[in-house]
Amino acid sequence: MLFSLVALMMLLVIWGSAYFLVNKERMAIERQTELSVGEITDTYEARVVRALREIDTALKLVRFTVNSTDHASVLNVLNEQRLLPPALLFTISIVDEQGMVIDTTDSGLLGQYLTPPSQSTLGDDYLAVGEIEAYQEKQLTFTRPLMPDQEGGSGWVVIAIDANYFVSSYEVRSLGQQGMLALVDSEGIVRVRRSGDTIHSGELMDIAVWKSSTPDAVTAPFLTHWQGVESYTLVRKLYDFPLSIVVGLSAQEQLDAAQQLARNYWQRAGWTSGLLLIILAILGRLSWQLQRARQRVMDERVIHAQQLAFHDTLTDLPNRAFLSHLVSQEVVLCGRHGESFALLFLDLDRFKLINDSLGHAVGDYLLQEAAKRLTGAIRESDVVARLGGDEFIILLRKVSRTDQIEPIADELLSSMRQPFVLAGQDYNISVSIGVALFPGDGLDEQSLMKNADMAMYQAKQAGKNKVHFYSIAPN
Repeated sequence: MLFSLVALMMLLVIWGSAYFLVNKERMAIERQTELSVGEITDTYEARVVRALREIDTALKLVRFTVNSTDHASVLNVLNEQRLLPPALLFTISIVDEQGMVIDTTDSGLLGQYLTPPSQSTLGDDYLAVGEIEAYQEKQLTFTRPLMPDQEGGSGWVVIAIDANYFVSSYEVRSLGQQGMLALVDSEGIVRVRRSGDTIHSGELMDIAVWKSSTPDAVTAPFLTHWQGVESYTLVRKLYDFPLSIVVGLSAQEQLDAAQQLARNYWQRAGWTSGLLLIILAILGRLSWQLQRARQRVMDERVIHAQQLAFHDTLTDLPNRAFLSHLVSQEVVLCGRHGESFALLFLDLDRFKLINDSLGHAVGDYLLQEAAKRLTGAIRESDVVARLGGDEFIILLRKVSRTDQIEPIADELLSSMRQPFVLAGQDYNISVSIGVALFPGDGLDEQSLMKNADMAMYQAKQAGKNKVHFYSIAPN
């Protein structure tokens, strides 16, 4: 029971610790993801704003030059002075009020017609953002009017750039395959969006709904579901420009590391639990064996104590206390069932002479040999006990008549008549026996013992080496 409770507590500690560590790692990765989104957004914002300011500066420079000079090819003049952005990335065009390209850094566009910005912005000094298809590539256009104060318009300046330029900083290492970099205009139209190696545009992204549903959406990342991908998303409005940037990190990709750590923690918890159970099983087995060993020792001690308490240490026969217990039991049983038994009181003849002349060691040996002969001369159901000195008691069960007792008594006398080899010489030892029967010669252990003792003395007085049955009438 104790090992079970210990095992349960340790398993709870192991799995509780694993659960705590898994949650801790997950929360740490979530916090790190939010920080990463913020850092990537800051970097992306700086890059986009720098590009937009360069574009807007070029637009204003061209417009100023057009309005302040009569030169037919303003763009060539500015290009020779290296005041325009590189032609490899940017295409700059001047368009008249009819939409025809009258000057451009790309000769292929000269004389073509471009769609003008919305009429609401023609008369304002407003940076308009649009897109065109050029050379089978989608390009973003940034437009400012040539004369913003002139009613009806007087043409405009256009800078076109490959839309991919604004998402070229996408790095799979930091954003993953399902991350997102996007440039969205004020109407929620995605001008360009990149996820992994895929680039999209023209989608409608309802940024206003995202912001309204998340109080801290302006400053803190929030979870969104876009195109089936749950992402930690941050939206940043580009002030002074009609655009917003959107940065997203896939929650699944970011939490893959946490899930791998979780699997490692659960595996370690499983291995540790298995090892713990094996150790506890071994300890339990050892404890069980130790308890059994202790129990055996205790049982042996009890048996030894009982042996000492109820057996004679010299002859290993039952002692007086054990015999008294057996006789008392026999009195109860025979009295209940109307049966009878006999007590034989035995005393070795000439024992004192041998013990005094040959020594106590020889006397002890004689007692041991006598005990063996007496035990061998009785039935298995009978009991031989030593009272002390050279006195023995035999309990004969299920006997009621003298003719049942006499053959056993004769066998006892015969076994004791055989010579004993003591100190290298043969000695003839006899025994005197007194017999008392239950219930005729006594109804309890004390009276039976007393009467059997008296009968034994009568046998000695009759010449020893005899059997005498107790009789109330004196012989």
